[in-house]
Amino acid sequence: MYELDKAAFGRFLAQLRREKGMTQKELAATLYVSDKAVSKWERGQSVPDISLLVPLAEQLNATVAELLQGRRVEEERRFTREETEELIRKALTFSAEPPERRQARTRKYLPVYVICCVLGVAGALAVWAAGLADIEGALALLIIGVVFGVVYGAYAMFWMAETLPRYYDENRICNFAQGAFHIHIPGVYYNNRNWKHILRAFRVWSMASLVLVPPCTAGAVLLERATGWQVWVAVLVVYIASLFGAIVIPAKRFE
Repeated sequence: MYELDKAAFGRFLAQLRREKGMTQKELAATLYVSDKAVSKWERGQSVPDISLLVPLAEQLNATVAELLQGRRVEEERRFTREETEELIRKALTFSAEPPERRQARTRKYLPVYVICCVLGVAGALAVWAAGLADIEGALALLIIGVVFGVVYGAYAMFWMAETLPRYYDENRICNFAQGAFHIHIPGVYYNNRNWKHILRAFRVWSMASLVLVPPCTAGAVLLERATGWQVWVAVLVVYIASLFGAIVIPAKRFE
């Protein structure tokens, strides 16, 4: 519902530029970007950074709302609350990351991701088949560890933005949301100084936890059988604490 129509955006952008009698190179010069970037926008291959929406609209005698809609909007028209919210969500889909960089990242991390997923899933199945997940909570921990690693590991590796919008650098923002991924830790602020370190730490954590949760769960169950202590609870606490540490430590260190 809130997906930005890149093709419509590109066609409308090209239409506005031609109406102004500007070449792609001239428009690019006013925005301090390359004419290749403008060409990609108009062909629907990429979109500009969210920080460029206002100057782009000003150069083309349009409004930001019209750019996001991909068409002219009547001057008297009033947007409903739902339409306004949809426009905001569309704006937030703008990324500064070019498609080529995302493709290169996929090629780089895909082998690591596949290997860790195979090891994690195989380990979980082996623990379950050996009857080492029958203690209350152990099976849930096993499933959570594997599912979280597979799903959110993929988010971290391939889809999470590597560059935050500029307003993160200009304000103290402690919330990040992209698709199904949300980070909100009070007192922890994100910006482009610490984000790459947070992302790197989270990638390492997600892959390491995916591989380590099954054997740690099995060890905890064996120890609990021998001692009667709820060792799997300690494993769960370490799991959660390490997740927060992977985010909080680099965020605070490079803030």
